[in-house]
Amino acid sequence: MIGRNQPRPNVPDAVTLQWANGKSNARDVGSSARFTSFIGFYLEFGKDPALDDLLAAARTPQVEIRHQRREGYEVVRHWSLGETLDLLPITSGPVASTVAASLANGAAAETAAAGIGVRWGRGEGERSKLAIRGFIQSLWATGYHRPVQLSTRSRMTDHLLAALLDHTRAAVAADAAVDRTRHPEPVSPAELWLPLGPGAETEFGSHTTATVTPLVSRHPEDLTIEYIRSCWRPADVWEAATVAWAGVQAWAKEFQITGDDGLSPDASADDAAPEQPARRRS
Repeated sequence: MIGRNQPRPNVPDAVTLQWANGKSNARDVGSSARFTSFIGFYLEFGKDPALDDLLAAARTPQVEIRHQRREGYEVVRHWSLGETLDLLPITSGPVASTVAASLANGAAAETAAAGIGVRWGRGEGERSKLAIRGFIQSLWATGYHRPVQLSTRSRMTDHLLAALLDHTRAAVAADAAVDRTRHPEPVSPAELWLPLGPGAETEFGSHTTATVTPLVSRHPEDLTIEYIRSCWRPADVWEAATVAWAGVQAWAKEFQITGDDGLSPDASADDAAPEQPARRRS
């Protein structure tokens, strides 16, 4: 018997949100100053004209980031969003506590169904990748209501996964803050803003090392009801997240195959090896 297929949901494009952990070098657009170590979130200029117009109207600062290429360096213009931001991740949360376990023993399908894009390194020199999609609170306030894609590679995938696990902790705590007559289901991670920002400096690498500033969740240890309420999503954001959910799940499934994280080819900010040889530990 010939059955009938159900067309897959469309997977819309999303502007890539990146985290610079101090290994990338940048300077203000139009400046003749030296390139210096850059820490913070950034979006590439020119990827979405509507977004560019909104950020320009909001007087968002721009930076030139020097990306390392095989042939040398390329200077690329970006929007600088600062060292902290609030993201509403469109995900039901991690299914495992490590990147490897998120893909092992049949967990890959569950991870994609959770709206988390993960790909383990498969070829020589290929690094692990982890990405999520969601809304940035500051962009939502300006009228940009499309999800962005926060992408990481290599060691930084562990830190993004840890942030998502901590966000799940906040969702569990929120179960005690909701009116169960109106919200009988467990609180989803997609119902709370996740504050992200710089963590303590750490060393990446084994034979050679680099000092980096990783991305971390900034939820406090003490998750009071007052705090949870301050993170609660507005109704229109939740509605937009539910509309985007099927597409996010389809994207996460595709991500496991293609690994298309939207990052710059060098992705130097997430590599364990420093741009310049580091002093070996004694």
